[in-house]
Amino acid sequence: MSGKNRAGRQQNIRRGTGKGHITKVHKRRLLNHMKAEYFCAVIFAFVFIYLIINFLFYAGKEKTSIYEVQGDNISTESKFTGIALRNESIINSEYAGYINYYIQNGKRSARNGVIFSVDEGSKLYSEILEKTGIDQLQDNDIKSIKNVIYGYLDGYSGFNFNEVTEFKNEISDTIYELVNDSSIENMKLISSSSSSSAFHVKRADTAGVISYRTDKLCGLTVDGIKAEMYNENYDLGTENLRSTGLVLAGEPICRMVTDENWKIAVKVSEKKYISLLDEKKVSVYINDYYQPIECELETVQNGSDYYAILSLDRYMPMYIDERMLSVEFISNVEGGLKVPISAIAKKEFYVVPLDYFEDNDQYNGEVLLKEGYSEETGDLILIPVYTSKYFADNDYAYVDMGLFEKGDRIVNRKKDESYKIGATNTIEGVYIVSKGYYQFVKIERIRQNAEYAIVKKNTKDGLNLYDHIALDASTARDQEIIY
Repeated sequence: MSGKNRAGRQQNIRRGTGKGHITKVHKRRLLNHMKAEYFCAVIFAFVFIYLIINFLFYAGKEKTSIYEVQGDNISTESKFTGIALRNESIINSEYAGYINYYIQNGKRSARNGVIFSVDEGSKLYSEILEKTGIDQLQDNDIKSIKNVIYGYLDGYSGFNFNEVTEFKNEISDTIYELVNDSSIENMKLISSSSSSSAFHVKRADTAGVISYRTDKLCGLTVDGIKAEMYNENYDLGTENLRSTGLVLAGEPICRMVTDENWKIAVKVSEKKYISLLDEKKVSVYINDYYQPIECELETVQNGSDYYAILSLDRYMPMYIDERMLSVEFISNVEGGLKVPISAIAKKEFYVVPLDYFEDNDQYNGEVLLKEGYSEETGDLILIPVYTSKYFADNDYAYVDMGLFEKGDRIVNRKKDESYKIGATNTIEGVYIVSKGYYQFVKIERIRQNAEYAIVKKNTKDGLNLYDHIALDASTARDQEIIY
């Protein structure tokens, strides 16, 4: 019994020892597993906190809006109102009676040519018509009349009654012009054989173009221009001089323009006036006519009002009945690069002489040698400063102000002379962001409107097509890395 008990206890002890050993192993494994989970949790927490901090930093940071540079022209303010100025005068009738016209509207009368006649009793004029009748017109004359009719029918709309009146006047003028030579010859024969003085002929004192419309600005010159004449509600007092019956003595019959040279006084904005100051000639569209017209240009300022005086030597008969004209300037805008006004900044630079730059192999480029002192000996030394030339003319270069202090001296070893840093100048530019940081480059404006500017392309170290620039220059800092 005792032997069995000892054997049983020893077996139990071995089994118990085995169970204890297994328990310790499980605890160790559990502890290792808990440590791994804890470590992963800590790592995840750090990553999470890092992401949160970066997100908050990014959310609080002002964003950089990017604009891709495009090639384009720009539409500038170009259409204005002009007043036609001509060498013109009104021809009045000296007699009362029945009027007859011999010159078509917008056509030229020769010097001493018959413009109109006045028949105080209408008897002599009736005799002239009997001898001149329309049945005497030739085939070519009939074709001319048909062309007028066809032209009217092609443009007929039915909504403007004035077109009918104009058509009637044009037909009458055409017929009068066609029978003019015959009627004048008959008029000479009848008037020479008649003792009556009731028929009067008005001849032109000089050659000129005839119009049967006038207004109160007839004969206006540049000196007489007033700003209120350009108001939309300004009353021109336009009058149709053509009469179909009796006229009174002293009554205006027609207007004659005696010179092909004429002017258009265009009221322009101050901005447009400034852009035209250096111009001697311009090309314009008049009343949206498809063909551009080249004019001599003179600019005039009258107080706060600005005018462009255009001188022309052609097209006067085309616009003889027009006083107010729409004038569109054809801009000579050079093709360039289109950038927003908000992307343009001004930056101040130190100005240094070009001959102070010296080649340096260590920096693989040109440097400026700044005077300094050795910390060990206190002796004067030359410190090479590598700097980019943001812009250079024939004599000077523009360098970053952050590389020098005002009063620093740079040395030209070839000439054995020094230059004191201090002179500054400002240039315009934009901030390129293509390299991951803000890089200021110089621009040269050609033209601009309220939103965009056209700048010169293909400039040295300047802006290029499709460059990415900061849309808002006020948020950019030169050489700062973009996050």
